[in-house]
Amino acid sequence: MDKRIGLEGSSASKFVQLIRQHGHNKDVTIELGEVLAPMPNLKLRVGTDEIDLDMDDLIVSQTAANGGLSVGDRVIIIGDDDSQLYFVIDKAV
Repeated sequence: MDKRIGLEGSSASKFVQLIRQHGHNKDVTIELGEVLAPMPNLKLRVGTDEIDLDMDDLIVSQTAANGGLSVGDRVIIIGDDDSQLYFVIDKAV
């Protein structure tokens, strides 16, 4: 037994146990959004539910902010259900 991480068995078995413990996170989603208004007052429409988000709901990466988002651009967004925040990662091309 590996006392540091509480896993038993071969290396392959330990790997499977780690994946089961940490590999799937139901609280984080990756979605596409559409820019409704550009920076500095960025507004996005996200997902098939068409949820509209503004800057209070968003954390924008420097890459996305410096890339110059325009109305109609598609962006890659990571949603965190726990914090109710959405992280705008980059423009989808």
